Amino acid sequence: MEYEIKWKSKILSDVVLGIIPLDTAITNATIFNVFTREFIKGQSVWIKDGMIAYVGPETDFNRDRETTILDAQAMVLLPGLIEGHAHVMNRCGIEEFVRYVIPSGVTTVITETIGICTIVGKDGIECFVKGLEGQPIRFYYTVSPHCGLTSSEETNIPSNEELLPLLKKSQCVGVGEIYWGNLFLDGPQGERVRELADLGLALGKPIEGHSAGAKGKRLQAYTNFGVSSCHEATTEEEVLERLRLGYWVMIREGAVREELEAIKNIFTKDIDFRKLTLTTDGSDPEGFIRKGFLDAGLKKALSLGVPPEVAFQMVTINVAEHFHLDNFIGSLAPGKMADIVLIPSPKEYSPQIVMCNGKIIFQYGRNLTEPKKVSCPEYMFHTVALNGFDFPMRPQEGKVRVMDLVTGLVTRERVVDLKDPETARDVIMLLALNRLGSGEKFLGFLKGFGLQRGACGSTICWDSVDMIIAGCDRQSMETVVGRLQEINGGAVYAIGNEVIAEFPAPLCGMASLKPMEVLGKEIKKLETALQGNGVPWANPLLTIDVLGTAAIPHLRITHSGYVRFKDRELLCAAV
Repeated sequence: MEYEIKWKSKILSDVVLGIIPLDTAITNATIFNVFTREFIKGQSVWIKDGMIAYVGPETDFNRDRETTILDAQAMVLLPGLIEGHAHVMNRCGIEEFVRYVIPSGVTTVITETIGICTIVGKDGIECFVKGLEGQPIRFYYTVSPHCGLTSSEETNIPSNEELLPLLKKSQCVGVGEIYWGNLFLDGPQGERVRELADLGLALGKPIEGHSAGAKGKRLQAYTNFGVSSCHEATTEEEVLERLRLGYWVMIREGAVREELEAIKNIFTKDIDFRKLTLTTDGSDPEGFIRKGFLDAGLKKALSLGVPPEVAFQMVTINVAEHFHLDNFIGSLAPGKMADIVLIPSPKEYSPQIVMCNGKIIFQYGRNLTEPKKVSCPEYMFHTVALNGFDFPMRPQEGKVRVMDLVTGLVTRERVVDLKDPETARDVIMLLALNRLGSGEKFLGFLKGFGLQRGACGSTICWDSVDMIIAGCDRQSMETVVGRLQEINGGAVYAIGNEVIAEFPAPLCGMASLKPMEVLGKEIKKLETALQGNGVPWANPLLTIDVLGTAAIPHLRITHSGYVRFKDRELLCAAV
């Protein structure tokens, strides 16, 4: 892209000097200048070959029959929004993701490549990256380090030698989020991640962080590995600690967590906000339909009193600078890509027109373009291979370890006497089953999920090759296992022999290619059924999906046993 832009420099210069006609002129606009935080009225933007040639008050330009003139009617022009940390295939396919992002005003998305790679390895990354190319909006990616709880969750992960060509590509803007616990691990598992970070730094690529729970010396030790961002700060104190260490702090407002309300007072401090960005950390089908994408977080920031000029920097130039993309995107200035969003006023973020690469892709409530078709090999739709299944023996008495839910995401280790009705209350079975054909399985226990009847299982489990099922009885759990294999993955809730609700996700058992509206309805039906049967959590399917990840403390589960987060020790159920 850099060579292409340099080649166009003479053309852009000739447009400004009136030697050749421009393609599009936007007149009578209020420009938001990301460098000075000014809203400048009475401005024009001249566009040629998808790039900005001129921004200023001049109205005399060279035009021909092909020139388009747009009267902004004093509306505010922003640079196209940049999503700095997304998980594109979060239950939905690339095409539906693009279709629902376009109206948000986001013209550039930087996505992790974790997910289907855990299941099908390097082929998954290459298929995913290919699907991002040629879309109506711009995509960049980070090469994920794929941090599993143990090495058995990393069996399909490519070697660093295999990842290096992907890391070198211009579309790659960094090494993806590295869980701090994995970076500190001794042995091959930790060495692989540290080596990948070194490779990224040697290529001048940022190292994306995931420092949930780290503070003080531990956070600073983590920072020494070259980590430069984090999207896991959940309090004002955590935001400030990371800013003081030079981090680009990504405030999260999306499907996993919503942090803006908790950290809003940071914006009352007399500090520099240029290293603050706003991100979704991924959006799911229900979120897309009910709220939107990054635009939802931006609207919330404005409603909480974040000054518009600060909020707009957080989703444009700040993100671009972090990923070394500010030479191309993130501002409305000569020589930059013509990614532009027209909104009514500084305090009303409601895109009326969205342009990407100088082309209008959304106008007055309607998409003007379709996503590029994406295809994946047939075998990626058949990745649930159990090769026979025998339900493990369940202890009937004695003391056992349980995963006790502190929140819908965080757990703690607890010991429960199965014969004690008080401590054993609300304890259900929890099965982790390797779904790639090894036959490995582990039966543990879960407390605090609240389920009173039946069982719910999922293959959309983060950083894991496992199918995880939480259930009150064996029959319901066996029904879930069987149905998940029949539909090639996804999520299922069953009571006895009856399937109550399901969300088929056959692409690597992680995503569905159905329309977003259908996906939203299927997930809502499943989660409503769970909540109607005692589950108190707002996103009960997410609660199951994260039980096997190394991203969240404190006790996790795999097909090999429980894993204690702090020391990665494998634990059995019996005490």
